[in-house]
Amino acid sequence: MLLNEAEQLLRFGTWQYIIASQEFVWSDGLYALLGYEPNELILNIDNILNIIHPDDRAAALALFQTTLNNKQPYSTHTRYIHKNGQIIYVQSTGKLVYDEAGNLIQVLGIVQDITEQRKLQTLLDESNELAQIGSFEIDVINNKVYWSPITKKIREVSPDFEPDLHTGISYFNGEKNQSVIAQRVYNCIEKGTPWDEELEIITHKGNYKWVRTIGRGEFENGKCIRVYGSFQDIDARKRTELELLKLYEERNTILESIGDGFFAVNKKWEVTYWNRMAEQLLQVKKENIIGKNLWTVFENYQHSDSWKYYHQAMDEKVSLHFKDFYHELQEWFDISVYPTPIGLSVYFRNITQEIISQQAIAESKERYDLLAKATNDCIWDWDLKKNTVTRPGKILEQLLGYEKLKPEEVDPFWATHVHPDDWKRISDDRAELYKNPNANFWEDEYRLIKPDGTYAIIYDRGYIIRDKNGNAIRIIGASCDVTREKQHTNEIKRIQQNLHALINATEDFIWSVDVHLNLIAANTAFLKFIENVTGSPLNEGEYILKDAFNSNQLEKWEMYYHRALMGESFSLEESFIDSEGNVSHNLVTLNPIKSSSGEITGVACYAKNITDVKKVGIQLQLLNDDLKKQTAALAASNAELEQFAYVASHDLQEPLRMVTSFLTQLEKKYSKQLDEQAKIYIHFAVDGATRMRQIILDLLAYSRVGRIHDKAENIAIKDVIEEIKLLYQQQIQQKQANIQYNSLPELFLPKAPVRQVFLNLIQNALKYSKINQPPIIQINATRQNNEWQFSVQDNGIGIDQEYFQQIFVIFQRLHSKDEYGGSGIGLAITKKIIENFGGKIWVTSQPDVGSTFYFTLPDSVIEF
Repeated sequence: MLLNEAEQLLRFGTWQYIIASQEFVWSDGLYALLGYEPNELILNIDNILNIIHPDDRAAALALFQTTLNNKQPYSTHTRYIHKNGQIIYVQSTGKLVYDEAGNLIQVLGIVQDITEQRKLQTLLDESNELAQIGSFEIDVINNKVYWSPITKKIREVSPDFEPDLHTGISYFNGEKNQSVIAQRVYNCIEKGTPWDEELEIITHKGNYKWVRTIGRGEFENGKCIRVYGSFQDIDARKRTELELLKLYEERNTILESIGDGFFAVNKKWEVTYWNRMAEQLLQVKKENIIGKNLWTVFENYQHSDSWKYYHQAMDEKVSLHFKDFYHELQEWFDISVYPTPIGLSVYFRNITQEIISQQAIAESKERYDLLAKATNDCIWDWDLKKNTVTRPGKILEQLLGYEKLKPEEVDPFWATHVHPDDWKRISDDRAELYKNPNANFWEDEYRLIKPDGTYAIIYDRGYIIRDKNGNAIRIIGASCDVTREKQHTNEIKRIQQNLHALINATEDFIWSVDVHLNLIAANTAFLKFIENVTGSPLNEGEYILKDAFNSNQLEKWEMYYHRALMGESFSLEESFIDSEGNVSHNLVTLNPIKSSSGEITGVACYAKNITDVKKVGIQLQLLNDDLKKQTAALAASNAELEQFAYVASHDLQEPLRMVTSFLTQLEKKYSKQLDEQAKIYIHFAVDGATRMRQIILDLLAYSRVGRIHDKAENIAIKDVIEEIKLLYQQQIQQKQANIQYNSLPELFLPKAPVRQVFLNLIQNALKYSKINQPPIIQINATRQNNEWQFSVQDNGIGIDQEYFQQIFVIFQRLHSKDEYGGSGIGLAITKKIIENFGGKIWVTSQPDVGSTFYFTLPDSVIEF
């Protein structure tokens, strides 16, 4: 019972192949694993091969034959076909069993369901591939090194590359990285210290790449025998981090070097940053304000415009720009405040002189207006006559990693750092624009080399200012780095291409329509089908219900589409007829397409060809009809045979009764005239007729086993034994027999055949007892899985092993009628009853010691 539960819980089963009988035996767990009930599947080599995946059958058969021929155990992975049609992956292991003489007697095997493990391994491999995570292993004992395929890919070596420890360490970039990884490996082997490092390597192709390596040690008896771990490509992330760190440092440098004052506060108004110009402009040292409340330091300004606008920006999460007069300093400041996730960022500058000078105010206003026109990108102002470029805000070169350029250095720098192919195109296009007095806008996209040798993609646009003669004198514009956007766009295109290839790889139909039933998209199979049916191609944006369809088809499909457009998702079976008249059956599914707001914008459709499935269904129906006919014919034949057996037994008994009667009358009437020899002859004749009649009755009883359907009921086996003891009370007393039993179960079975089984076995135990030795009959029962195993043990004359099978064959007797009476049919009836219940019976015995008959019965049956 525990084994059966363990098999079902752990999803495995066991089997054995008995060499002598060439018989397969499966455990209940193996039947359950493949979806079958015990005895539902006839176990032979052909049936077993039929439930193995077709691609694996030849290999499985060859492996089994090799195992028997070479007498070697095996372990392999095989695909089986579950009863429900699903494919399951199993690990099958076989072991050979020998007798004491060294002869192979059987093969034992275990079948483990590894379907989920297979799926998880596949998912893990795919995840590792996507995450670029490989693995490595160092065999410390044998000084061997293993790299997984992904590790080799990261290292840029061939798949058959054989690594070693020296190669693995020497290709880390520089002495520092090599020293670090060498020390980590040494500490792991000697001290068991794990590591997790991010280091730079040089691939075997000479490329620089950042990796994350994690290592662990495996120890045995205090000694490291293996070092293993992972190897991940983190180059893109690491370079982004380094770039961000560099930008962060540059930001601090910029904030400290800009001419504007800058400070930042958190939501508690605690000052978190205070730059050098803030110290100069507001005359407060950094060490006297960092970490302190802004309004504690500037308590005299709590009713100023700054206090009001700062709180408005903090509360309403809005950016504000204003001017304020600091009376204690007697200075005007131009202030810009920006809300951040953690508080406020404030830029300010002294505009006292600008307030005084109207010209300064005008210039400042002009620059601000131009800045607003050019958005928040890197703004530039190019004086074409002087060939100088002024940038009031962010500087693109600095964002890309270069030093800040002087106005006169910008154009020469661009000429040498823009990709040569792009620079020629840009120069030619600008020259044409300058000549055209009606052209006022310029835009382009080009590649600009960065300090690390890679190219950034720059999008530039500008407004051309001309003099009264139409000559270009100035361009004001903005630049932005669109490298990441381009990468995203390319990735989207790649995904779209993959998706397009995927839907076009299937022979099923995939298409979608909008709310006006115009085609949005479709795969190749659907478009070919439409062109085949209608004679003309269907293009995107065209009305899908072409006139070439008949009116019934048009009305029907218009109804289907409108059902889906009303929000219904449904499937239906639909038949399609091509131009050659071929009919295909399809399972069609329609689902509404919804926007992010829930609005229905179209219908997505999918049609799968199920023609072959339909054909198989029709064939199965025909086979079922034939089976019903054969079943009816078999039932009629059985009824005729039963009637024949009854009539034959009645007709055979009648002359036997006549012979017995006349011989008895002859003996009574002429007994005085008959000598002793004649009386003996009459006795033999009467006895033979009597035994012949009993054989006929036994044959009739044997033929009826399994055909008489008694109603199942609750049976206490101990009550059955007591009934039999009462029936054979006289014989039990004469032989001084002792019938013993312990705890016996209750079964839900037809009572008559169960009683017949115990009656026959107890009767045999009494009949074949030893002379002058009282019979001892012991009856036991043990629970095994979903059935009971009974045993009836006696101390009688026993049976030689060579007759263990013969005794269950009808009319097979081991003794003459003079030694022991009977017709030799009792055990045959017993065996037939037990097998009809799905059980089995066998015997163990030793001559002059006794016999034990074992048999199994189920807990219950629905009907006998």
